[in-house]
Amino acid sequence: MKKIYQLKTILDIVIVFSMIIMFVSLLGLLYYLVTGNMNKINVTIIDQKIDHIDSILAVVIVLISIGYGLFIYSLYQLKKLVDLFVRKEFFTDLSVKTLRVIGVSMLFSSFFMVLPAYIYGVLNSATIHLTMKMISPESMVFSIIISLFFIILSSIFKEAKMLKEENELVI
Repeated sequence: MKKIYQLKTILDIVIVFSMIIMFVSLLGLLYYLVTGNMNKINVTIIDQKIDHIDSILAVVIVLISIGYGLFIYSLYQLKKLVDLFVRKEFFTDLSVKTLRVIGVSMLFSSFFMVLPAYIYGVLNSATIHLTMKMISPESMVFSIIISLFFIILSSIFKEAKMLKEENELVI
């Protein structure tokens, strides 16, 4: 049970630092919008340095921010799930719902964080960059796999909850 408390502590730290990073990034973009000075801000999208913000880029930034926000939200939901497990509430409606929310929010966050930037890169340079890489923790494919794992785990927990309820009725 010691490991679950370590996981809970790590999640708390990651959530706080993620929120700080998102807040500072948005402040930096706001600074640019107010002053128009991009010299102190280093923004790259698909390995292209951005030196000005147009309306399409503003939409891309908003979509990426939404994706990052959804990722933080999924971490928060994971923290809630760990709290349920600490209280030994494994096969409950809330744990099933939380698992599904984690999976869906991670799935949408991976799309929001990768696709707008890729589309902007294609529209901006008019070339398509396809690379074959191994699946890594920061890749979109890995995020989709983890998201689908949480959604499937939600279904498994739902089945286990129903079996638990049936067993309680039989006894």
